[in-house]
Amino acid sequence: MDIKKIIVGVLIILVGYFFRPWFHPIVIYFYKNPAIIEVTLIWTLIYYLFFLRKRKKKKRRVEEEGELVMNVVQSTYFTLSIVLLFFLLIGASFFSSFIVFLELPKTLEFNEMQGLPESTTNLRLMPMSVAYRYAKDSLQFAQYRLGPENIVNINDSLSWTFPLVPDGELLKLLIKNKGIASVDATVQEKNSQIIEKDLEIGERMQIFDNLFWNLYKNKYFVDFDDAYYIHKDGEVYTIIPAISYKYKIYYGLLYTLPKFDGLFVVDSAGNIEFLKPEQASETELLKGNRIFPEKLARLYIESYAFKNGLINYFLIHKDQTDIQDLDRNKQPFLLDTKDGLKWFISTEPYGKSHGIFKIFTIDARNGKIELIEPPEESLTGPVKATDFVRRSSPKVDWNRFRLAEPLPFFKNDSLYWKVIVIPSDSAGIAYQGFVDSETNEVIEVETNEEILNFIKGSYKEKVEEVEEHKKKDFVEQIKQKISEIEKLLEKLKTE
Repeated sequence: MDIKKIIVGVLIILVGYFFRPWFHPIVIYFYKNPAIIEVTLIWTLIYYLFFLRKRKKKKRRVEEEGELVMNVVQSTYFTLSIVLLFFLLIGASFFSSFIVFLELPKTLEFNEMQGLPESTTNLRLMPMSVAYRYAKDSLQFAQYRLGPENIVNINDSLSWTFPLVPDGELLKLLIKNKGIASVDATVQEKNSQIIEKDLEIGERMQIFDNLFWNLYKNKYFVDFDDAYYIHKDGEVYTIIPAISYKYKIYYGLLYTLPKFDGLFVVDSAGNIEFLKPEQASETELLKGNRIFPEKLARLYIESYAFKNGLINYFLIHKDQTDIQDLDRNKQPFLLDTKDGLKWFISTEPYGKSHGIFKIFTIDARNGKIELIEPPEESLTGPVKATDFVRRSSPKVDWNRFRLAEPLPFFKNDSLYWKVIVIPSDSAGIAYQGFVDSETNEVIEVETNEEILNFIKGSYKEKVEEVEEHKKKDFVEQIKQKISEIEKLLEKLKTE
């Protein structure tokens, strides 16, 4: 045995193990799709067993048929085996892609809601694009730019957060993340706060201080949801939910189902703590905040469309749901309700219909899924809600303005769509339009006070009060004008 080859082999294994975070995308793909490995191993076994027998008979067949004929035969067998492998891999990929969606609905509980969850005053008024613009305009660090956005509940207020990451490939190697930019999403006015805090490990940093490099060293066979940030008591914490996979078997073929495994909490000093879901729900830092992964919530509801099987999904479409996204910020939406934080997804029936078919909420703490099917009368969905807002304001130049983030709002067991009208360059908010999903009535509100009055149910009374006040003012103005005219006439008579 060659000792040098053994040493080289061991070194290659050690180097590969050390740099294993770089290979994670490839490794996790095959880990999540074991059927591809399975069919490859089966093909390899058949291939070598078949050709092993052929090689034993080669000498005799060469004498009988000739070297050229034997080479042609072997080449043909090899080509056919590669073609077979190709189709096996295609089949395994197809199986792995759809088996998750087919099997997930069988393992999930879709609990029926008795009514829509009532919204709170902690309402998202600022869309992501405007928050990004406000945060970017307030950034005064030459070496930094804003990283990926996410929304969290900070001090009982929904807020957009952006990490401050190095701007440039060289700077990613040289400097640390600077902290985060936070924008309160519950008001319309420009507000942004820069929390300066050097992060020892973070997103976009390279190489050994990269956030995911360190997380994969800690826990390898998982996927991660997007990182989000919480600042508390002068500290900045990076929160990353982890998604693991459970192996199942279907008629001899292996597949995996995703599940929420827990989340990582990383402080600014780079200390990493992993919390199981039960631990996370009891942690003071995460009290009143989101825990369950956004990506997993979306995947669960996407799988509902497959609950009647693959033939129904492609051909029949009975009871098939469809998720419509109208903005860069896709569903699910994080909403604060009187029952706690919820991931919200509205679905339409398959096809060209745009009414609401089913409404899903996923508890942002424990992942509990609830659905409600609206009554027989049609409720307008988010796609058409934006059309009604556009139609209600024909004087608006829609070449300069656009509609953003149709978010649901629940009041008195009624569903409204809150559509935000913003300039094309996202330099602020023009107004908010609440669309009644039953009547399609559009209520336009501009100020935070008007929105608060609408949420509290006193908007109409305030409008009537303002209108009455305007009428009184108008009457007083008319009386004053009449008095001035009378005085003028008296003056003319005397002259």
